[in-house]
Amino acid sequence: MASDLPFTGERFVPSVGGNIFLEHMHRYVLAARFVQGKDVLDIASGEGFGSSLLAQAALSVVGVDIDAASVKHAQAKYATKRLRFMTGSATEIPLPDASVDVVVSFETIEHIAEHDEMLAEVKRVLRPGGVMVMSTPDKATYTDASGHVNPFHVRELYRNEFQALLSRQFRHVRFHGQKIGFGSVVAAEGEVAPFFETDSASLTTTDGLATPMYLIGVASDDEAALFSMHGIFTQDMQSSDPVLRRVEYEEQRLLREVSRSIAAEIDWISAQVDALQRQRMVASGSWLKFLRRLIKSRILYALSRATWLSERRRKKLFKSAQKRDPMVVAAHIDTFCQDYFNRIKQNKYLANIPHQEQVRHGVRITAIVPNFNHAKYLRQRLDSILKQTYPLIDVLVLDDCSTDESRTVIDEYAKRYPQRITAVYNETNSGNVFRQWQKGYDLATGDFVWICESDDFCEPDFAEQLIGAFRDPSVMLAFGKIEFADEHGSKILSMLNYLNEAERGIWGERVSRPAAQWFAGAFGVKNIIANVGGSMWRRVPLPATLWDEARSYSVMGDWFLYAALAQGGKIVFEPSAEAYFRIHETNTSGAGAQATPAYYEEYRRLMTALKRRWPIPDQTVDRFVQSCAAVYKGSGLTDPPLQHLLPAAEIKATGREMPHIMMGILGFSYGGGEIFPIHLANALRRNGAMVSILQMTTAEDQPEVRKMLDPGIPVYSIDTVRSMGGKAFMEATGTTVVHSHIASIEMVLLDEMSVTVPYLATLHGSHEAMGIPKRKLVAWGGRIDCLAYTADRNLAAFEEAPGLASKVRKMRNAMPIDPRPYKSTRAEMGIGEDALVFTIVARGIEGKGWVEGVKAFKKLREKHPDRPMFLLGVGEGEQTDLARQVAGPDTTIRFLGYDSCIHGIYRLSDVALVPTRFAGESYPLCLIQAMQVGVPAVATDIGEIASMMTRNGKAAGILIPNNAEDEDFINLLCGTMERMMDPDLRKQFGQDAAELGADYSIDVLAEDYLALYSQLSKSAQRSS
Repeated sequence: MASDLPFTGERFVPSVGGNIFLEHMHRYVLAARFVQGKDVLDIASGEGFGSSLLAQAALSVVGVDIDAASVKHAQAKYATKRLRFMTGSATEIPLPDASVDVVVSFETIEHIAEHDEMLAEVKRVLRPGGVMVMSTPDKATYTDASGHVNPFHVRELYRNEFQALLSRQFRHVRFHGQKIGFGSVVAAEGEVAPFFETDSASLTTTDGLATPMYLIGVASDDEAALFSMHGIFTQDMQSSDPVLRRVEYEEQRLLREVSRSIAAEIDWISAQVDALQRQRMVASGSWLKFLRRLIKSRILYALSRATWLSERRRKKLFKSAQKRDPMVVAAHIDTFCQDYFNRIKQNKYLANIPHQEQVRHGVRITAIVPNFNHAKYLRQRLDSILKQTYPLIDVLVLDDCSTDESRTVIDEYAKRYPQRITAVYNETNSGNVFRQWQKGYDLATGDFVWICESDDFCEPDFAEQLIGAFRDPSVMLAFGKIEFADEHGSKILSMLNYLNEAERGIWGERVSRPAAQWFAGAFGVKNIIANVGGSMWRRVPLPATLWDEARSYSVMGDWFLYAALAQGGKIVFEPSAEAYFRIHETNTSGAGAQATPAYYEEYRRLMTALKRRWPIPDQTVDRFVQSCAAVYKGSGLTDPPLQHLLPAAEIKATGREMPHIMMGILGFSYGGGEIFPIHLANALRRNGAMVSILQMTTAEDQPEVRKMLDPGIPVYSIDTVRSMGGKAFMEATGTTVVHSHIASIEMVLLDEMSVTVPYLATLHGSHEAMGIPKRKLVAWGGRIDCLAYTADRNLAAFEEAPGLASKVRKMRNAMPIDPRPYKSTRAEMGIGEDALVFTIVARGIEGKGWVEGVKAFKKLREKHPDRPMFLLGVGEGEQTDLARQVAGPDTTIRFLGYDSCIHGIYRLSDVALVPTRFAGESYPLCLIQAMQVGVPAVATDIGEIASMMTRNGKAAGILIPNNAEDEDFINLLCGTMERMMDPDLRKQFGQDAAELGADYSIDVLAEDYLALYSQLSKSAQRSS
């Protein structure tokens, strides 16, 4: 039995259900009552179900449809002696004159513009006195009243237009209305009765239907042949479209709530597990270490009870003791388990709904179809995209001044699918296919790009099979199984032999590898993506210079682009995604190009470019040359000799020039140690380096922070490293330098993996804040090649490491300037231009000064009640929540939550507050951001803040000492904020802040780091 056709929205299929099922089925059921013993034509028969209903009563039925696939399906599913299906259009019906008694055409005419031509064809095939039954939506109700625009409709009709159209061909016309309704039905039994409708809201009664959604015309030249179509087509209320839609809505709403709830619980569990895992070193450590930690924790407990210390100091000592106490681990686990089960019981979704599907977050694909004179193949290409089982695909058709019928085909499809297809026509021929690729790429808006050559095609599930590979954020490029097809679209050759020549035995299942590993093997021997339409790319920023270089190749620009697109990420081969490369006489590549020296010179240039990018072994170069030699031999070319065109020794001697930096971070959360490496990674990529992110945990990821990362930078999970092994991972990814920004990375790469590539650690305070034993830090210091630091105190943790003086490098922090304005203006926030605005930007953790800042602000307002002033807080966390409680109902204190637009918020502000006393504070990025937009600061003298704010006789604000108790600190902060009420003082500080802030360019810092990476790599090469 034939399988069901997919529902695209253009043709109805019975499996869809809902209102559309009632509408279509009712028409055919009524029509079937009047075709007994007659020859019937069903125009636009589609899936075939309607023709099948008519054939149960008619003498014969012919179903005609323009879509060959639908006809083939209908013939296989429904055909009988009385029912057959034919391919044809409504304006060219493939039947002889006067051959049928009844023509049925339900919802067809609105899909074409040639209405009179269609009616003339209907009249031609009808016998004298024959009847036509035609339905179409009433534009006044279907479109105008609803506001809904059907993308498949070309020309809709109002009732008077429909009546005039039918009357031009038939002397007699009878009209009916149709719509879906809910209400009470009263019908006469055994007799004919008039039909009228009463509106339940207004109680207005009308003859017939007041506002039908569809019009049905019965037309004939013989008035006696006309018949009336009326009746009720009933359905159980629980199966009706409104009820099903409401049920679906409620299910989706519940699913969203459940997903959010589950995500919250998972975040909490993950954070707790992470905290427990950090203490696992106790279980695996030595007894000496255990005793040392036990003694130290007992001393801290004793100090926490000392009455001569302040309460704040005693609390800190008690927390420090708990963190270090090896005997507390078991208690922590017991507490965690108890809290876990309590939370599960209290969460109604987790307690009552054991199984729920994950919400599917759709990502969009832009399919780019560059076309030149492929009208012959264009319909199959576009249909193969539009009929994909993955629905979220937009289509860009780029025509390069075709001289055949391409534009007619493109206009036809663009008119039929206006919401999906955008047509772009060149005024002059581009002269280069990569120029068209670039144009489409620049116009693309999807998350992924799929370049579909206009003469090729693919299986309907190609995109669905391939898109799953990109769930891994390290995957930059994916490709499927590409087969050869002939001019007519029939498969002729398998590419398996071609692929096996590159690497044997891997092509039967999915293969996911870092690009460096691919290019060191199969992809370095042959272009294993022989046709671009068989691949899909993550849409990432590509500089114009890259496209220029691709255009400089006549044949191998795609191979070059694949290497550039992949960067440091993965490439995935998915054999279940099938695409076809059509071979025909107008293909742009082939034997002609292979018989020229320029073809082999391109080979040489390409491999040289790959060698500069990747560590490609000599063995791969030899196999590459052997592959080229086979082509050279078959081309008939003998002069110059291949060894002159492809000098293997010279190619092998080409050195690698592009570094691959593996940037280790904790995760995508709001914190200087997380955001700084993201911006540095972006700047490194802009400066031409390959850079990847190695992420330690996703437990506290924030979507806004994740969006900060350039999408061209792949993200690897630390679990990938653990599964491959450190050495194998670094080799497979071609990593030249590891640049870590969190001590957790050292725990894995140095403790567990013994990674040996050059290793740079930038110190943000985590090494001292995490309570890592001194002996471990000393061991790390001996194995780390360079320690970059911003604050002198960061080095204290490594002071006993051997050879420390030669390894340290003081590096400033930096930030890119975000030009975006904040989403609200001062006026929209209810803040007057004369108001004084203080702003705190920080994570909501202890020591960042949230509560102190709020208390100081409230004191300042009490001292100056007539002076309009506001306090803005940007960030979230436990301390932010405490600050909210302290603020109470005060409307002059606004908590803005997490926000990535920090520069924009500071531009609304007059003074930045940085009242931090955080133990790990070194080089706060929020202070850099304030200075970059010329906002002066009130900040604590801790870490490197003093050196940031005061330099060369200039000051970006006022420093307050970090040696006071809480109440004294709050009073001192309030007094300093009061000084900032002086507009002249603020102006001078603001000018100095802008001048000092200009030194914190992230791109300049990236150049400094690139020089440092190069130095480390050269030192490693010399030592090896």
